[in-house]
Amino acid sequence: MTEWWHYLPERIDPVVVAVGSWSLRWYAVCFLSGFFATVVFLLLRSRGKGAPFDAGTVWDAAVPVFVGILVGGRFGYALLYDPALLSTPLALVSPVDSGTGTYIGIHGMSFFGALLGGGIALFFFARSRRIDHIALADFIVPAVPIALFFGRMGNFLNLELPGRSTSLPFGMYFPDPSTGIWEPRHPSQLYEAFLEGIVLFIVLAAVRKRKPPRGVLTVVFLAGYAIARFLAEFFREPDPGSPIFFGWMTVGQLLALMLLLIVSTAASVVRTGRFRGNAD
Repeated sequence: MTEWWHYLPERIDPVVVAVGSWSLRWYAVCFLSGFFATVVFLLLRSRGKGAPFDAGTVWDAAVPVFVGILVGGRFGYALLYDPALLSTPLALVSPVDSGTGTYIGIHGMSFFGALLGGGIALFFFARSRRIDHIALADFIVPAVPIALFFGRMGNFLNLELPGRSTSLPFGMYFPDPSTGIWEPRHPSQLYEAFLEGIVLFIVLAAVRKRKPPRGVLTVVFLAGYAIARFLAEFFREPDPGSPIFFGWMTVGQLLALMLLLIVSTAASVVRTGRFRGNAD
């Protein structure tokens, strides 16, 4: 028996407002909302008793990290999912079609590229201020699931990254990426919003309350994201044209396993005996 919410995606208009060829999509609204919500959360934390960083540091770090996320996310998407973009570098940053001159927007971001770009920007910012970059990362990562939640909700409202076909009763009607035909699919964007956003936020909050040693929060975040992404990929439709490894593993799952391997190695470095320390 189908309910109204099974057809909810069909009732969503991905465009918030359009003027001529220009349009503002829900994904952009969610992406920016996630960024500002993350900054607000960090500003509130900076006012807490014994906070290791003040509001000025939060504001100063926000801009370079945001730029690093955008640059890394776009280049990561091109390298992993659309190498043809690299032959026309202007298309990576220009929302206007070079051939027709019409507004087409910028499509495609990779979390793994954004993670690398944001991490590099954070490292150089901390170095320029003579701040411990691991301590700064520990301060920031508990807020990152907020941005991830908004981003995945943006994917849902944008009707992109749909799940795999399903006959289960909680499937929702999404267009097939290849044919455009609407059919029941896993709302994998909502699964990811729950796992990468809500669950990971709760886990990091619980770990933070135990005041772990330096670097543990960052390791928990990276490992938690890798696990959540690996699981969610079982329900997410693989990107068209992307390779499948061993007959079942997607690019996202391969990258998640690689991240988990790196994190496991790093954990042996940051482990300092019993689970205690002075991270805020």
